[in-house]
Amino acid sequence: MKLNLQDKTVAITGGARGIGKSVAEEFMKEGCNVAICDINEETLAEANKYFKNKYKEVYTERVDVCAADQVRGFAEKASRIYGHLDIWVNNAGVFAAKPLLEMTLEEWERVIRINMNSVFLGTQSAAREMIKTGGGVIINTASYAGIMPTAHKISYGASKAGIIAMTKESAGELAPYNIRVNSVAPGMISTDMMPGNNEHLLNRIALRKMGRPEDVAKMCVFLASEAANYITGATYEVTGGMYCIQDVLTPWEIK
Repeated sequence: MKLNLQDKTVAITGGARGIGKSVAEEFMKEGCNVAICDINEETLAEANKYFKNKYKEVYTERVDVCAADQVRGFAEKASRIYGHLDIWVNNAGVFAAKPLLEMTLEEWERVIRINMNSVFLGTQSAAREMIKTGGGVIINTASYAGIMPTAHKISYGASKAGIIAMTKESAGELAPYNIRVNSVAPGMISTDMMPGNNEHLLNRIALRKMGRPEDVAKMCVFLASEAANYITGATYEVTGGMYCIQDVLTPWEIK
């Protein structure tokens, strides 16, 4: 299968660690030019050193993904440096766990603002650059929590459900400009936002194991490629078969 991603320009928000860093690495393996932004300058520097030693230097920029001028500037700079902007990954986000009855309005608004505003601003900024060169691909990082919420994470689940809806809406509006928009919905992925293997978590997953950041990253690469050129407005679960059946343990017990 030919992905034809060589020399494409990819910009990733929240790209200095975790899933975002893995997404950047998978695109670099395909010969792409990569630009990443993050709020933490130290993390950005570490990521740039890692990529420079292993592949090549990436463009990095400290960006507050809730600041319209900074997100727009990042998109414009990436496009100007590499001559075009082909792929944009809205990956930046935060996680919060607190019971509904204890959560303050400020805590609720912080998660909603960062997780959803970043996707709105990123999509808008990327699309404006892509229109100049005939189209592109936008990929949003949603979550399985946006499909099936979990207790004590109401702001996170609501924000990710919103991203899934935004994916469909923006896919429809941007289709005339040859811009495809899809999202990935990771499940239990081993990152600093997610605890390691334990029975409580694995009992929900058909494959009985946690996912890796690269599992999500490879899906992003596929969705950005020509192999997916008839896919838009869709959300793809990367969950190891989480709750694909109600009794995921039964097949293991009788195997």
